[in-house]
Amino acid sequence: MSDNDIRIQPLDRAAHRALTGWIADAERAGIDIDDASSMEKAYEDYFTSVQETPAAERTDPTQVLTMIGIAMGEHVQRRTEVSWRVATDADGPDLALVGADETGVFFPVDPVADNWNAGQRGWLAEFTEQVVASLGAPPA
Repeated sequence: MSDNDIRIQPLDRAAHRALTGWIADAERAGIDIDDASSMEKAYEDYFTSVQETPAAERTDPTQVLTMIGIAMGEHVQRRTEVSWRVATDADGPDLALVGADETGVFFPVDPVADNWNAGQRGWLAEFTEQVVASLGAPPA
């Protein structure tokens, strides 16, 4: 598979279980999936918590960042006409949001991880709403 090739498949049982698990984890962590500012607060609180933890005592942030990314993706999915799918690219399979024509693929965990790695703060709610606006709301 080349770097530009992406194979789209429906959610299988394991992927569906993973998706619902991440969403449940987010809700247990106090994230309101219907409120982008709630996701940003979770991200900001975690960012602050990690910064206040001595470097030698910090744990891998992947689980928390994935949870926040999936929550953001579910927020987008509920407001647009994209659907959860398994998208496989050169990095392997991952949960992604895909339009009906399968021409656009959005991996919601990626911007969370990328902004985390860049030390960015205060971006998540606005970014999420921009994604929703760019995809458009489903017809009434």
